[in-house]
Amino acid sequence: MKVVVAATEEQEEKLDELIKYFYSSVFPQYFDDKEIAEFLHLKILHLPNQTDEPIYTLDGAFRAICSIEVIISILESDIDNKYSIIFNKNVEILKEAGVFFPFSYCNFTSGKRTNANVIFSLYSNATNQFLM
Repeated sequence: MKVVVAATEEQEEKLDELIKYFYSSVFPQYFDDKEIAEFLHLKILHLPNQTDEPIYTLDGAFRAICSIEVIISILESDIDNKYSIIFNKNVEILKEAGVFFPFSYCNFTSGKRTNANVIFSLYSNATNQFLM
């Protein structure tokens, strides 16, 4: 008999928050809006519908949260290829948890990173709000 503890509501909320952050802040630095729309269509970084997936366990949710945070920190810092192994290891952890993330470190090369995409992206958060 195996006892599995379900993920907490807070863990699921944190996962949703990290995924939204990834789509609004990380993806626009490397991909254009058309590609990001395709990622949404392919359900990249979406939580699976079946609650029997490993991500819905306490351990699986914790590992997925940590993996997404590590991937974000690697991509947001200006570091070189020495962290590609850590990046790819965390991608594998996401796959084991049942989260579809079909990227490797080479998909996020620094030459591809632009701030122009972030400014004009439909998916990025507004830098200010206008009241009318």
